[in-house]
Amino acid sequence: MFEIKGDRAQWVLVYDALAALEVGKVLTYEKLDAILKRDFREDRSPIYRAIRQLEIEDHRTVVSVRNEGYRVIEAREHEALARHHHKKSRRQLGKAVDKAASANRSALTADERKRMDGLEMNLRQHSQMIRRLEQRDEQRQSEIKTLRRETSTDFAEMSERLDHLEDLLTRHGKSSATPSDSLTP
Repeated sequence: MFEIKGDRAQWVLVYDALAALEVGKVLTYEKLDAILKRDFREDRSPIYRAIRQLEIEDHRTVVSVRNEGYRVIEAREHEALARHHHKKSRRQLGKAVDKAASANRSALTADERKRMDGLEMNLRQHSQMIRRLEQRDEQRQSEIKTLRRETSTDFAEMSERLDHLEDLLTRHGKSSATPSDSLTP
């Protein structure tokens, strides 16, 4: 059925090259051509499998560098990349709803209409559920931001009060040492 070209699968060769790269380095199309001993751009499937394996095994991934190759990204870049894919998936879900809704039901059989209506309903519910979850996430993020601000303010106020108390103790000839400090010889 499928035959391995050479001693090892093509995706393994590409994975080995990606895994050996340092963060920020690019695996060029020319290098991929040399690794695969063919024009890489004719069939890119080995890179996709290699990227999946890199993400699983090495907890790293790559981004495409236009007309050059694939760059291994830093860990901090993963968040932006994940958010980009999430946004893209929301748009695709919206397009799926539009496609299902725009189907001319009069040109469909009763069974096809029933399936199309069910599909449209499921897609709309999915879209609405994601929208509600995102709104809830935004609300939680706002609450966390407010809580951090309040905590920071509270900490600053307590620090000021502690400094004031230490100053009072010093002015009255008392030591401001903590109980654990007085236990040390």
